[in-house]
Amino acid sequence: MIDKNLFRFAGIRRTMVLLALLSLLQGVSVTAQACGLTWALVRVWHLEGLGSLGLPVLTFFLAFAARQLCEVAKGKVSTGYADYVTRDLRPLLQAKVFRMGPSALAGRGTGSAVTVLIDGLDEVRTYVFTVLPKMMDMAFIPLMTLIVVWSQNALSGLVLILMLPLLFFFMAILGMAARDRSNRQYEQFRKLNTRFMDTVLGLPTLKMLGIDKEYEDEIYSVSERFRKRTMSVIRVAMTSTFALDFFTTLAVAIIAVFLGNDLINGSVRLFPALLSLILAPEYFLPIRQFGDDYHATLNGKNALNDIMTTLDAPEPARQDDLDWGGWGPESHLTVDQVGFTYEAPLPQEEASAGSQMDAIAKSSGGGKGKGESPDGDAGQAPSGPKALKDISFELTGYEKVAVVGRSGAGKSTLMNLLAGFNIMQTGSVDLDGHRLDHFNAPAWQRHISYIPQNPYIFNGTLADNVRFYDQDADEEAVREAVRAAGLDEWVATLPEGLNTGVGEGNRGISGGQAQRIALARVLLDRSREVLLFDEPTAHLDIETEYDLKKTLLPIMEDHLVIFATHRLHWLADVDWVIMLDGGRVVAQGRPDELIGRSGPLDDLIEEMGGNQIARYEQD
Repeated sequence: MIDKNLFRFAGIRRTMVLLALLSLLQGVSVTAQACGLTWALVRVWHLEGLGSLGLPVLTFFLAFAARQLCEVAKGKVSTGYADYVTRDLRPLLQAKVFRMGPSALAGRGTGSAVTVLIDGLDEVRTYVFTVLPKMMDMAFIPLMTLIVVWSQNALSGLVLILMLPLLFFFMAILGMAARDRSNRQYEQFRKLNTRFMDTVLGLPTLKMLGIDKEYEDEIYSVSERFRKRTMSVIRVAMTSTFALDFFTTLAVAIIAVFLGNDLINGSVRLFPALLSLILAPEYFLPIRQFGDDYHATLNGKNALNDIMTTLDAPEPARQDDLDWGGWGPESHLTVDQVGFTYEAPLPQEEASAGSQMDAIAKSSGGGKGKGESPDGDAGQAPSGPKALKDISFELTGYEKVAVVGRSGAGKSTLMNLLAGFNIMQTGSVDLDGHRLDHFNAPAWQRHISYIPQNPYIFNGTLADNVRFYDQDADEEAVREAVRAAGLDEWVATLPEGLNTGVGEGNRGISGGQAQRIALARVLLDRSREVLLFDEPTAHLDIETEYDLKKTLLPIMEDHLVIFATHRLHWLADVDWVIMLDGGRVVAQGRPDELIGRSGPLDDLIEEMGGNQIARYEQD
């Protein structure tokens, strides 16, 4: 009932002790209230004067007031502690998500993460302020009322004792059924959120492909299944409530019959009989109240378990001790026999890159989240598909490097590994004489800029989005970056210029404009000498790509640029080519060393429609 995870929070025992004391005081108030009411009714039955009712009525109202004050106090204590727990959990969970990185988020699902961060924390709050006081009430109030009832009428006390195991038996049977269904429902809820959010984010693409109706039908079908699961849980919860009410009513009725017979026979006096009958429903009340809220506590318990599992999940390895001043014309990077394996089935590589956006800017790092440290988190290596195998290359100074290959060859996986999102399991890296176990190192990440296929545009002003890497940049620097990125003419058409709202809920922008905003981010922060581009022109038409290319090429000067692309016309503008196939490097070298030599790159060029690369046309 009380999740053991709650005992990991500071102040839980003190809170439970305080609630226990309040429940004890409330138990005293309940019995005093029943005594005052019984006292008054007995005097009325004996036709005593109104003056004799003063003390019983005063006792009743004082006890009633104390009972309500205890209820209010328990509510304040439990709500305050629930607020404390969620207030403590929220930053921990947010920080954990950032430390685990976008790869872990992609594996979990965006909708699922949102569910935990928003709905999950709300469910935990409901769970904490519901379960703690009700558990204390169940522990103390029935015991105190039973002692009073037994002292007044042993037979009534015996009925209460005998009925309690039967009540708990049916409550346990139905509770386990409700728990199992609730667990399945919560998991379905997470999947539904993930599916719905992914569909909404991809709606423009779905409409463009003309399959939005199919996804609408799928969302409806998933929602219907979730609705049916929810109704099945509610049916079990209502059955549980009915069982509690039935056996409570049955117990009170049995006591009333026995007491009525004893009163007729004269074997019991009116006061103890009436007091026992009035206290009998109070004996079952805490159990019934807990049963009524059992479903809410299950949801909160599932959410708390999900949150604590996330917080306990292993984080990707992070190399904080790297002392590196940045990339220069004499810098070198050697990647030797690097391998990476996904734990889960290999994701759709090109789609995942866009969702990972520019998170590297905050130097928060990332990784697969479980078991991908070279040291091995749990003693087991990832067992999923091998995404990268024995990757080796060496880069020196300011080079423009193209990473090419067929779809699924491992381009985005390699880019994510270089950005520190994925943590390599094998191989070694040498960066200017520093040995790296992986690229999830703040000293490396502070010097790289990342432009994915689908740059994320945050809900805010255009200026705020451009300041992504440099939050303190002045307006003049932002304007210069916007001009250099080729956005000045578009900005001039906006009603509020750089202060125009973009992103969700504001102004929609095209793919080319989003790419240019990402470029403006790079241009604003000139301190980053390493540029990672993951298919930045994949979803643009040829004219837009040509315009963007003219903007990109000057930016690439005096930088180490690693450029994943399947648009092979870029090969005319790079210094080095790395070709991947099946997660392996099958060819690398200068373009003039690879093109026209009947090698793997020529096969790829022919497969993609023939050689149309400037300066490398073949007959």
